[in-house]
Amino acid sequence: MADIRQAKSKGREVVTVSGLLTVKNAKTLKATLSKALQNASEIEVNVEHIDEIDITLAQLICSAHRTAAGMNKQVTITGLEQERFSRLLVQSGFFRHIGCHDSTRKSCLWLHSQDAP
Repeated sequence: MADIRQAKSKGREVVTVSGLLTVKNAKTLKATLSKALQNASEIEVNVEHIDEIDITLAQLICSAHRTAAGMNKQVTITGLEQERFSRLLVQSGFFRHIGCHDSTRKSCLWLHSQDAP
């Protein structure tokens, strides 16, 4: 089961996701990220305690980041070092050397060097 929580911390919205984050929970995560984007100019997504994930989580976080950039807001992510998530990012081709869109070219969440995990 997924656990998706949203809270305010030091003037920013923190969305903490844990448990089983798969396509089954995409609708809830999308709604939570959208609400966070409405409520604050800084959003942190914490993925440190994920048990199971699929590509949906990365796609939704990427979409939130691109939306935030268009609104002059900021999305950051914590917990990328969590092996399960970083492995998914590598296998799915999310890690990149340059951002995918003009507004996120330098702030892309998935920017990593050649030595990415």
